[in-house]
Amino acid sequence: MKIPENSALIVIDLQDGDNDACGIPIMEGSTTYQNAPKIIKFFREHDLPVVQIREIHRPDHSDFGRELDGVEGVHCLEGTPFAEYNPLTKPEGNDYTIGKRRYSAFLGTDLDLLLRCKKITTLFLIGGLTDVCVRFTAVDAHQHDYKFYVVTDCVTGSSRKAHDYALLNMKYLQRESNITTQDILEAEV
Repeated sequence: MKIPENSALIVIDLQDGDNDACGIPIMEGSTTYQNAPKIIKFFREHDLPVVQIREIHRPDHSDFGRELDGVEGVHCLEGTPFAEYNPLTKPEGNDYTIGKRRYSAFLGTDLDLLLRCKKITTLFLIGGLTDVCVRFTAVDAHQHDYKFYVVTDCVTGSSRKAHDYALLNMKYLQRESNITTQDILEAEV
Protein backbone atom coordinates (compact mmCIF):
# COMPACT_ATOMS: atom_id res chain seq x y z
CA MET A 1 0.00 0.00 0.00
CA LYS A 2 1.13 3.55 -0.72
CA ILE A 3 -0.16 6.39 1.43
CA PRO A 4 -0.72 9.48 -0.74
CA GLU A 5 1.01 12.67 0.38
CA ASN A 6 -2.37 14.41 0.55
CA SER A 7 -3.59 12.11 3.35
CA ALA A 8 -4.62 12.76 6.94
CA LEU A 9 -5.32 10.57 9.94
CA ILE A 10 -8.69 11.24 11.61
CA VAL A 11 -8.69 10.05 15.23
CA ILE A 12 -12.34 9.79 16.29
CA ASP A 13 -13.42 9.99 19.92
CA LEU A 14 -10.50 8.27 21.62
CA GLN A 15 -11.41 9.83 24.91
CA ASP A 16 -10.78 9.21 28.59
CA GLY A 17 -13.20 8.00 31.21
CA ASP A 18 -15.38 4.98 31.77
CA ASN A 19 -17.79 4.06 28.97
CA ASP A 20 -19.89 1.96 31.34
CA ALA A 21 -20.45 4.99 33.56
CA CYS A 22 -22.18 6.84 30.72
CA GLY A 23 -24.05 3.94 29.20
CA ILE A 24 -22.13 3.57 25.95
CA PRO A 25 -21.79 -0.12 25.07
CA ILE A 26 -18.36 -1.24 23.86
CA MET A 27 -17.51 -4.55 22.18
CA GLU A 28 -15.09 -6.93 23.84
CA GLY A 29 -11.75 -7.83 22.29
CA SER A 30 -10.96 -4.46 20.75
CA THR A 31 -7.33 -3.72 19.85
CA THR A 32 -7.92 -0.02 19.26
CA TYR A 33 -5.85 1.27 22.17
CA GLN A 34 -2.97 -1.10 21.33
CA ASN A 35 -2.91 -0.04 17.68
CA ALA A 36 -3.86 3.65 17.77
CA PRO A 37 -0.58 4.91 19.29
CA LYS A 38 1.38 3.07 16.57
CA ILE A 39 -0.71 4.57 13.77
CA ILE A 40 -0.62 8.07 15.25
CA LYS A 41 3.17 7.81 15.62
CA PHE A 42 3.50 6.65 11.99
CA PHE A 43 1.56 9.65 10.68
CA ARG A 44 3.48 12.10 12.88
CA GLU A 45 6.85 10.64 11.85
CA HIS A 46 5.91 11.03 8.18
CA ASP A 47 4.69 14.62 8.67
CA LEU A 48 1.15 13.72 7.67
CA PRO A 49 -1.64 15.62 9.44
CA VAL A 50 -3.25 14.07 12.50
CA VAL A 51 -6.71 15.44 13.27
CA GLN A 52 -7.97 14.59 16.75
CA ILE A 53 -11.76 14.63 17.03
CA ARG A 54 -13.57 14.51 20.35
CA GLU A 55 -17.23 14.47 21.19
CA ILE A 56 -18.15 17.08 23.77
CA HIS A 57 -21.49 18.25 25.16
CA ARG A 58 -22.63 21.16 27.28
CA PRO A 59 -23.35 20.39 30.94
CA ASP A 60 -26.98 21.55 30.54
CA HIS A 61 -27.51 18.91 27.78
CA SER A 62 -28.74 21.60 25.38
CA ASP A 63 -26.78 20.21 22.43
CA PHE A 64 -27.66 16.49 22.60
CA GLY A 65 -30.62 16.80 20.23
CA ARG A 66 -32.03 13.33 19.45
CA GLU A 67 -28.83 11.55 20.52
CA LEU A 68 -30.27 10.34 23.84
CA ASP A 69 -33.21 8.63 22.08
CA GLY A 70 -31.02 5.55 21.50
CA VAL A 71 -29.15 3.36 23.96
CA GLU A 72 -26.52 5.91 25.01
CA GLY A 73 -26.79 7.75 28.28
CA VAL A 74 -25.53 11.26 28.96
CA HIS A 75 -21.85 11.33 28.02
CA CYS A 76 -18.86 13.52 27.11
CA LEU A 77 -19.95 16.47 29.25
CA GLU A 78 -17.55 19.42 29.33
CA GLY A 79 -15.46 19.31 32.50
CA THR A 80 -15.71 15.54 32.97
CA PRO A 81 -12.92 13.00 32.34
CA PHE A 82 -14.79 11.38 29.44
CA ALA A 83 -14.71 14.67 27.54
CA GLU A 84 -10.90 14.67 27.65
CA TYR A 85 -8.57 12.97 25.19
CA ASN A 86 -7.23 9.57 26.24
CA PRO A 87 -3.66 9.87 27.57
CA LEU A 88 -2.45 7.08 25.23
CA THR A 89 -3.52 8.96 22.10
CA LYS A 90 -3.86 12.60 23.15
CA PRO A 91 -2.96 15.41 20.77
CA GLU A 92 0.68 16.45 20.60
CA GLY A 93 2.78 18.88 18.62
CA ASN A 94 1.15 19.81 15.32
CA ASP A 95 -2.00 17.70 15.73
CA TYR A 96 -5.22 19.51 14.91
CA THR A 97 -8.10 19.31 17.39
CA ILE A 98 -11.80 19.54 16.64
CA GLY A 99 -14.73 19.23 19.02
CA LYS A 100 -18.01 17.85 17.73
CA ARG A 101 -21.51 17.70 19.12
CA ARG A 102 -22.93 15.13 16.73
CA TYR A 103 -21.84 11.69 15.52
CA SER A 104 -20.20 12.83 12.29
CA ALA A 105 -16.93 14.73 12.58
CA PHE A 106 -18.12 16.82 9.62
CA LEU A 107 -21.49 18.01 10.95
CA GLY A 108 -21.27 21.47 12.50
CA THR A 109 -17.45 21.51 12.61
CA ASP A 110 -14.69 23.04 10.52
CA LEU A 111 -13.23 19.63 9.53
CA ASP A 112 -14.05 19.99 5.84
CA LEU A 113 -12.59 23.51 5.78
CA LEU A 114 -9.37 22.32 7.45
CA LEU A 115 -9.00 19.38 5.07
CA ARG A 116 -9.63 21.49 1.98
CA CYS A 117 -7.19 24.18 3.14
CA LYS A 118 -4.56 21.46 3.66
CA LYS A 119 -5.46 19.99 0.22
CA ILE A 120 -6.26 16.63 1.83
CA THR A 121 -8.10 14.13 -0.38
CA THR A 122 -7.57 10.82 1.47
CA LEU A 123 -8.62 10.09 5.05
CA PHE A 124 -7.58 7.26 7.37
CA LEU A 125 -10.12 6.69 10.15
CA ILE A 126 -9.46 5.18 13.58
CA GLY A 127 -11.38 5.33 16.87
CA GLY A 128 -14.90 4.66 17.96
CA LEU A 129 -17.57 3.69 17.64
CA THR A 130 -17.29 1.79 14.35
CA ASP A 131 -21.07 1.64 13.93
CA VAL A 132 -21.77 5.19 15.05
CA CYS A 133 -19.24 8.06 14.88
CA VAL A 134 -16.73 6.32 12.61
CA ARG A 135 -19.44 5.20 10.18
CA PHE A 136 -21.20 8.59 10.11
CA THR A 137 -17.86 10.33 9.54
CA ALA A 138 -17.01 7.88 6.74
CA VAL A 139 -20.40 8.41 5.10
CA ASP A 140 -19.97 12.19 5.23
CA ALA A 141 -16.38 11.89 3.95
CA HIS A 142 -17.77 9.89 1.03
CA GLN A 143 -20.50 12.49 0.42
CA HIS A 144 -17.80 15.21 0.43
CA ASP A 145 -15.82 13.22 -2.18
CA TYR A 146 -12.92 12.16 0.07
CA LYS A 147 -11.35 8.75 -0.37
CA PHE A 148 -11.35 7.03 3.01
CA TYR A 149 -9.83 4.03 4.68
CA VAL A 150 -11.02 2.59 7.97
CA VAL A 151 -8.42 0.69 9.98
CA THR A 152 -10.46 -2.36 10.95
CA ASP A 153 -8.33 -3.39 13.94
CA CYS A 154 -8.15 0.18 15.24
CA VAL A 155 -11.87 0.92 15.50
CA THR A 156 -14.21 -0.29 18.23
CA GLY A 157 -17.92 -0.92 17.86
CA SER A 158 -20.81 -1.01 20.27
CA SER A 159 -20.84 -4.79 19.72
CA ARG A 160 -18.89 -7.20 17.53
CA LYS A 161 -21.93 -7.68 15.27
CA ALA A 162 -22.51 -3.92 14.89
CA HIS A 163 -18.78 -3.41 14.25
CA ASP A 164 -18.74 -6.05 11.51
CA TYR A 165 -21.87 -4.68 9.82
CA ALA A 166 -20.49 -1.13 9.91
CA LEU A 167 -17.27 -2.29 8.25
CA LEU A 168 -19.35 -3.96 5.52
CA ASN A 169 -21.36 -0.75 5.12
CA MET A 170 -18.21 1.34 4.67
CA LYS A 171 -16.79 -1.22 2.24
CA TYR A 172 -20.04 -0.93 0.28
CA LEU A 173 -19.33 2.80 -0.15
CA GLN A 174 -15.66 2.40 -1.04
CA ARG A 175 -14.71 -1.20 -1.77
CA GLU A 176 -11.03 -0.84 -0.81
CA SER A 177 -11.72 1.05 2.42
CA ASN A 178 -11.07 -1.73 4.95
CA ILE A 179 -7.38 -2.00 5.87
CA THR A 180 -5.38 -3.04 8.95
CA THR A 181 -2.80 -1.49 11.22
CA GLN A 182 -0.16 -3.68 9.57
CA ASP A 183 -1.13 -2.28 6.15
CA ILE A 184 -0.31 1.20 7.41
CA LEU A 185 2.88 0.29 9.27
CA GLU A 186 4.23 -1.44 6.12
CA ALA A 187 3.03 1.27 3.73
CA GLU A 188 5.17 3.44 1.50
CA VAL A 189 4.80 7.18 1.94
